[in-house]
Amino acid sequence: MRIIILKLFFVLIALTCISLKANAQASPMGKRYIAEVGATCKDGIGMLYTYRILDFKKDSVVISYKVLAEVIPERKEMYEHMYDNLEKTYKWKVKKGILIIDNCNEFNKMTIQKSTLINKNIEMKPLVFKQEN
Repeated sequence: MRIIILKLFFVLIALTCISLKANAQASPMGKRYIAEVGATCKDGIGMLYTYRILDFKKDSVVISYKVLAEVIPERKEMYEHMYDNLEKTYKWKVKKGILIIDNCNEFNKMTIQKSTLINKNIEMKPLVFKQEN
């Protein structure tokens, strides 16, 4: 009987360690993710590539834009800084492998898979955020 109890005890410890490790790996804390959300030909002068960035802190995430402009030099600066003031900060949490960003309708629920976040918002097409190194 003692041997069975000891075996059960070690199995419970092993399962707890596996669970803690899985939850730790699923956390986006301290990581930065990026996804391309658009590519537009602008007035026949070049291309604009728009990205969303999710920058995770301990208990908050900063959501911002980044624009790469492949346009004539006179317009490059203007286009690359057109979204600079649209940065917002939200609280986040992970529940059962789902990343939840509080009060953010655009990216409120995402699946965490290795080094990617997949947008689960029904109103939008699936959007894959890749972790930046």
